[in-house]
Amino acid sequence: MIALDSFAAVIFDMDGVLVDGEPLHFEAINRLMGEEGKAITLEQYKPYMGTKAGWAEMMRDFGLSRPREYYSPIYRDMMIEQYRQKSLALPGAIAAVQAIRRAGLPLAVASSSVLPWVEACLERIGLAGAFDQVITGSDVTEGKPDPEIYLLAARRLGLSPRVCLAIEDAPAGILSAKAAGMTCWAVRTEYTRDIDLPGPDRVFESLLEFNVDEMVKVAA
Repeated sequence: MIALDSFAAVIFDMDGVLVDGEPLHFEAINRLMGEEGKAITLEQYKPYMGTKAGWAEMMRDFGLSRPREYYSPIYRDMMIEQYRQKSLALPGAIAAVQAIRRAGLPLAVASSSVLPWVEACLERIGLAGAFDQVITGSDVTEGKPDPEIYLLAARRLGLSPRVCLAIEDAPAGILSAKAAGMTCWAVRTEYTRDIDLPGPDRVFESLLEFNVDEMVKVAA
């Protein structure tokens, strides 16, 4: 087993790792699509998780009638409010972040969500200011599974990707981290419980299994 103290930094995805964000997105998308008498099922939604796919793809895939300029700003505002009002840290997430900080390892977030969503979420769950670097979909051109966001995270941390550990939940994020050359540990959620994950180095059922103090040999 690779111990956490084998790495020079830990980089967390946000939705599905730190916070149960996918239900918030799923709800907001269905509210907007419902204006046109349409809906997206959970199985249809899963391929979009953890990516930068947006309303251009939704319009194409579901035959939506309005222009992208209609959906995008409404959805962005809806999600800011969702994150501000409904974000809940996933079990073990806050304790894991705090223990890694206590161990002295640099921390980053690498989320496909845009910066205002990430800021609202981290503020809500009490982790604003806990990360040395916060990289979001606002910082990159290519979304996950492209490695751009993880390569940028490593560069901003001043480290080689090969000494960084990524914590992910969805296939696109795992592929992104692995393509960047990072070790990737995956956390299961209700949204990814039955999905085949593309080769993470370890899999946890939740961050409650992520015994950081044991992994880095520091006292609790």
